[in-house]
Amino acid sequence: MSLFSKAAAYAFHIAEAQAFIDDNKRVALDVALTFLAINGWMIETESMALYDAMIAIAERRMTKDDLGELFRKICVKT
Repeated sequence: MSLFSKAAAYAFHIAEAQAFIDDNKRVALDVALTFLAINGWMIETESMALYDAMIAIAERRMTKDDLGELFRKICVKT
């Protein structure tokens, strides 16, 4: 499993589980981005793509693999 797939799994499952009263998508994305940062990756530019992706996950229009591919596209090695 690639690093981006692992980050996507964190974000996807936390967002989908709705474990918190509020801010599930925000926490999910923060966990994924923190995981990537710890492993030497960061988002290249600020992008609405991440916001759109988290909404799509919540609405079941995006898969975990799709999110992993998005991370792969917008991250750069630090």
